[in-house]
Amino acid sequence: MIAKYGWIWIGLTFGFAAKYALLIKRGVQIRPGLVLADFLLLPMVALIAYWLVSQAGLRGEGAALMTAAATVGADRVVKLYTDRFLRQVDAMIVDEAARRKAAIREEVQTELSANRTLEDIAAGKRPLSGEASPPA
Repeated sequence: MIAKYGWIWIGLTFGFAAKYALLIKRGVQIRPGLVLADFLLLPMVALIAYWLVSQAGLRGEGAALMTAAATVGADRVVKLYTDRFLRQVDAMIVDEAARRKAAIREEVQTELSANRTLEDIAAGKRPLSGEASPPA
């Protein structure tokens, strides 16, 4: 088990450390919430790294290097997919708002038309349904 997955764990460890080294270098304040979020993402990163290593047929140091790169770049991939998801949600919200606005506009127009019909009937401009039209 160590021979098969050991290099991936080494890559995850070094990638995790390298990611935080890059964040510190950029001046980002490291908070416990950030570390917790990355720690919770680590199993998914491990699966992605294992798949990449398997597909590339890498062993040993190559597997560790590929895993470290996946670990360092994982937050960018997550951000990319999160932004893409949020853009789709925004588009759906805009579409739903336009659809509801059109339905409300149609409902208001129907009510105004009904009120106008009642006013015309009360003023004698329009007959009740089933009655003959008033003479012109």
